[in-house]
Amino acid sequence: MDKLEKTLSASEPTLVAFIHAAESNAVDVKYILEELKKQYDGRARVIRVDSSYNRPVIERYKLNEYPTFILFKEGQELMRESGEKTVGELAQLIDRAL
Repeated sequence: MDKLEKTLSASEPTLVAFIHAAESNAVDVKYILEELKKQYDGRARVIRVDSSYNRPVIERYKLNEYPTFILFKEGQELMRESGEKTVGELAQLIDRAL
């Protein structure tokens, strides 16, 4: 089990933002995720994965668009959204899993 899989198997919800560092919105996503980390500290995990040069991650999670946000709980994918999202939209995803 790799580090990412171990993180995703946690009992608390984990929102993963798969980004491509060369995309212009990668910086915006970073600030959105920082806000979510503060808001859900101790209740949910929020992480960012740069899949730019990681073909196995791209294939494993079938990433076609960036950013792609996937919410996991206990290793299971609960929800997936792609494209630009606001803090509020992503917070709603996390709230549904709490």
